[in-house]
Amino acid sequence: MAGELDGKAAIITGGGRGIGLACAKALAEAGARVLITGRNAEVGAAAADSLAGDVRFTQQDVASDADWSRVMAEADAAFGRVDILVANAGVSTAFPLADMPLEDFRAMQDVNLKGAFLAVKHGAQAIRKHGEGGSIILISSVMGRISAPAYAHYSASKTGVRLLAKAAALELGAEQIRVNAVLPGFVRTDMTAPFPEEQIAPMAVPMKRFADAGEVADAVLFSATDRSKFMTGAELVVDGGLITR
Repeated sequence: MAGELDGKAAIITGGGRGIGLACAKALAEAGARVLITGRNAEVGAAAADSLAGDVRFTQQDVASDADWSRVMAEADAAFGRVDILVANAGVSTAFPLADMPLEDFRAMQDVNLKGAFLAVKHGAQAIRKHGEGGSIILISSVMGRISAPAYAHYSASKTGVRLLAKAAALELGAEQIRVNAVLPGFVRTDMTAPFPEEQIAPMAVPMKRFADAGEVADAVLFSATDRSKFMTGAELVVDGGLITR
């Protein structure tokens, strides 16, 4: 897909590592100019420096409306436009529902769901400026379709992200702003480090392995290019068959 995104500009939240970094690499290799964001300035700056092409980093709290306004202004100053926004930043913790403090539930929703809402809000405003349409991609999870003990707060957030994509697709479709959700299953990242692949994959995943982050990035890249230009409100499940069980 090299060159398919020439002239396009993308923002990727949580782009310093894992799926976000893989998405930044894929979009940059396809020709996009990329602004990656994250909370850890050292990790984010190193990630941007490690990639070829016009890739930049800025620090961001995705739950802050003011931070989103600043990030969009930086993207506009650097690139003159925004065509693609990948809302990837997310957190995951385990906590039994009956014992969960309200603040833990709120913290999960702030990053995963509120962050996705602000991404759609600010992304749509930025894409509208050039009037040529664009693509907003929300990283949900198969845990938005199923759940597991101690992950009720995570599933609630990712279900919200999944349905937010559909609602936004309805509202923004006439402007040719497409909004789709990508639902990864188990992916080899820092977030899944507590889950031993050799034990879980043979039991739960029909393909008997976890995904590489690049395999999720492939679905994001497809959603960002004209190959998916008549697709909106869709869910791309990248889980090796996990939710077929």
